[in-house]
Amino acid sequence: MQINKIFFIILLVFISVNIAAVSADDLNSTDIVELENDDTLELVNETAVEDTANDDISNANNGTVEKTTPVVSVSSKNVKSKDTLEIYLENPTGSPLKSKKFTAIINDKKYSLKTNSKGYSKLSINLPAKNYKLTVTFDGDDDFNPVTKVFSIKVSKLNTKITESANFIVKKNYLYFRLTDSNGDSVSGKKVRIKYNGKTYTKTTKSDGKVSIKLSSSKSKYAVRASFRGDNQFKASSKKLTVHIIKNSLSVNLANSKFLTKGYIRVYLKQDGKALHKKTIVLTVGSKKLKLKTNSEGIAIFKPNVKEGSYTVKAKYGKYYTAKSLKCFDGNVKDPVKDGVKYKNGAPDVDLMPGNYVMGDGNAKYTLKKSQYREVLKRDSQCLFLHNKLTKYTFFKTKSHPKLNHIIKREKWNVIERAINTKLVQKNKWGYWPGEISVSLKGKSYKYPFVRDSQNTGYTCGPTSCSMCTQVLKNYISEKQLAKQSHTQSWGTSCGDMINALAKNNFHATYFYKSSFSDALNELKNGGCALIFHANKHYVSILDISKNGKKVLVSNSYGSYDGIPTKWVKVSFMKKKFSPKWTESLLVKLNYKLSDSAKNGIDNYYSSMGKNWIAKSTNSGIGRV
Repeated sequence: MQINKIFFIILLVFISVNIAAVSADDLNSTDIVELENDDTLELVNETAVEDTANDDISNANNGTVEKTTPVVSVSSKNVKSKDTLEIYLENPTGSPLKSKKFTAIINDKKYSLKTNSKGYSKLSINLPAKNYKLTVTFDGDDDFNPVTKVFSIKVSKLNTKITESANFIVKKNYLYFRLTDSNGDSVSGKKVRIKYNGKTYTKTTKSDGKVSIKLSSSKSKYAVRASFRGDNQFKASSKKLTVHIIKNSLSVNLANSKFLTKGYIRVYLKQDGKALHKKTIVLTVGSKKLKLKTNSEGIAIFKPNVKEGSYTVKAKYGKYYTAKSLKCFDGNVKDPVKDGVKYKNGAPDVDLMPGNYVMGDGNAKYTLKKSQYREVLKRDSQCLFLHNKLTKYTFFKTKSHPKLNHIIKREKWNVIERAINTKLVQKNKWGYWPGEISVSLKGKSYKYPFVRDSQNTGYTCGPTSCSMCTQVLKNYISEKQLAKQSHTQSWGTSCGDMINALAKNNFHATYFYKSSFSDALNELKNGGCALIFHANKHYVSILDISKNGKKVLVSNSYGSYDGIPTKWVKVSFMKKKFSPKWTESLLVKLNYKLSDSAKNGIDNYYSSMGKNWIAKSTNSGIGRV
């Protein structure tokens, strides 16, 4: 057994010696060892990775980054005398360089510019027609080298167009011509020569590009020619037409100042102040013709469906037409309540609205059904609740056109609302609303739609004053209803009971006193409220306050009881009229629970129809029954 162990150890030693000898021979061998291709690639890659890593460490240690030089380009080398040129900055791979400042020099004028998120900036061109050198310089920064590039820019003249306002006028009225460029923009400060009846008149275009001439001769028609000779920026243009002189007052009102590719053009037809019904209007937009008959209000609403651009638009009735140079912008219409439409130039921008919106006629007679006028009152009441103010314009539907929204000034709508309030006050019935109302607006305009309410008994001054406040806040509740809900007795009504009655009808009333009268008046000045004033054994309502805060508009439901009239009076006068025993009075506001969707609609209405309408007119009073 011992012999076997010794033999095994000797064998292991022998094998180890031989392996060492073979290894030594391999290392000292001069034979060529061939590697497989994959082995070679693997070694090379390992070396490359190691070298790259070393280079990165070296560059990081040195703190240097190799800069590149931006590429400068322009959108075009040929522009018009009034145009926009886009200047681009890009890296060598074509990616835009954002928020980079650079300068551009043209016609010896230097402009400081900055690229937008798309790597370019716009340079406005307003130059005489000729060739110019444009020098663009980028001073460089931490990432990019400086660069300067010079471009040769050719500026050519803009085409112009003269558009007549109409081919007819009433004798001794004015005919207008408008000078526009090929972009549809007005060209101001240019001399236009108008030749008619053997004479030539020279006029200078105004800011809207218009000139006018008064045609006062006795002939029934004239040949009229308007011409612009051109200058170093604009090409010459002219317009020749036959103008008819008419005796009656015809109006073919092409109302748009612009239109949308998916929008509408509105034409209003009247003669001697009356709407012309079922008359054919031919609308020409560029080379496109459309025909429509006017509705009972003399209105034709067209949807041209043309591409974006500048067009000569004509609305023709018989042989007479009116014309305008109008721009068509790419876009769709927006509803003033659902979407909101920006209020523009002191009026709602009906050009951007759907075809079911038109401008109302401030001299027309309208008939509204109960649901139609109550829709307006509800919208206005909610507007007062959210914004404390009303809109400068509102809109309504009519019995004859239940799908058409008529936009009208607040003062004109107040004529309709005063007629409604008159009927409500006269009836004094719980839940009563007239089935319809017909009102002529001609020659009428009111700051206040309210109507003085006379109390029906000798002790219902409180509910009547409450009812006057509900008129102000566009949520009318009758004296009779409020008297019952406030448990009015022969001795009168308590303020607490009136608070509870108002709370049942979407109002919130709070106390004020002689000591806090100034605070209540400040609330009144902010809007969206009215006051019930506790005089000596009597209540009156305070409906408005003057702009300077020195006068208030009062309604006394019982003649001039306690010497308080229904009119504007001084605040100092009313301070002396508080009850000597009980001065508690009420400030009345609205209290609605509106959904987010309803709030959004009212907000849109408020902005679309003109914000912050206030009356505060000491020269105006309320209606009387």
